[in-house]
Amino acid sequence: MPLKVLIADDHAIVREGLKTLLENRGIQVMDIAKNGREAVEKAIILKPDIVMMDIAMPDLNGVEATAKIKKEVPHTRVIALSMHSSKKIIDKMFDSGASGYILKASAFDEIYDAIQEVIRTNFYLTPSIARMCTDDRGMDPGIWDTPPQFNKISRKEREVLQLIAEGKKTRDIAETLGVSIKTVETHRRNIMKKLNIFSVAGLTKYAILEGIIALE
Repeated sequence: MPLKVLIADDHAIVREGLKTLLENRGIQVMDIAKNGREAVEKAIILKPDIVMMDIAMPDLNGVEATAKIKKEVPHTRVIALSMHSSKKIIDKMFDSGASGYILKASAFDEIYDAIQEVIRTNFYLTPSIARMCTDDRGMDPGIWDTPPQFNKISRKEREVLQLIAEGKKTRDIAETLGVSIKTVETHRRNIMKKLNIFSVAGLTKYAILEGIIALE
């Protein structure tokens, strides 16, 4: 049976290009998703073997989407496919349950090799990043400490934070998350209190620095 893959990326060219390359190798691309929230919904329904997950996506980023997928569909393995080589972001992806991390600049052969590795329950990290991380830390990647301030906010609060940082209005955030406006306002107050940041501009800057949203 061919491997079944779901592709999640907000760039059409990347989605379609990767789809063609995978299918040429006999891998079945079940569907594509344009943002993290859509990726979670489709993964729960389709139950793919692999999700190729972009990190910097609107509405719900790849880190939080990965955590949701691993909670709902534990057997599905997630490979991050990103332009970012930040140790902070790599750490968060593995902490959320990803099995692999590849740079978008990588050759397709490396993407294919990564898929083969994670389907065998191994982990995969782009060699250039693995060397950098080991040299700087003296330990394997994926086990570094996350900044304490970041750990203060829950995953639901991170979702709200991303939507705030993307400029969404309170009513729109409530509709997206399926909660009341009052709940969103409570989350926002809690986020500000926990982070000691009391402006939308400050929250946006924090979200960028922590890789919750990205400037592309």
